[in-house]
Amino acid sequence: MSKHLGLILTLIVTTASLPCAAESKLQPTVVFVCEHGNAKSTIAAAHFNRIAEAKGLPDPAISRGINPDPEIPDNIRVGLLADGIDVSGWKPTQISEADIRSAERVVTLACEMPKSKSVSRDKLIDWANLPAVSDGYTEARAEIVRRVEELLKTLSNMKAQR
Repeated sequence: MSKHLGLILTLIVTTASLPCAAESKLQPTVVFVCEHGNAKSTIAAAHFNRIAEAKGLPDPAISRGINPDPEIPDNIRVGLLADGIDVSGWKPTQISEADIRSAERVVTLACEMPKSKSVSRDKLIDWANLPAVSDGYTEARAEIVRRVEELLKTLSNMKAQR
């Protein structure tokens, strides 16, 4: 019995020092925010993570909404799946102060952020004038991905200068 207790205590001490997957998700590099958290911000976060992973960058992004819808629409899920990205487990979530505080950048996608003490001007990026996803997924996706690629270059350059 004491061997088992010793093993259990060793496992507890060892795993307590390891980073938890949930903790890493609480500290995103970028928070993408759109009105409903189910289209533009989802496309942006999904492609940001895809591109960052392909480049070997440890820059996680999350998607949030001001007034989130209950789910991601089929056309967004299908469009992203065609790009090799599965967001079936994603759920639109309301932006929180914790999300804003932990982010290196907060990117609004054609929406206005709620009042926050945590959003400084150097942290906030506004991507206005994006094509509406409802007017055409392909056009909106192309412009979002173009801006995501530019943002990743900027963040990489900033980190290289540090």
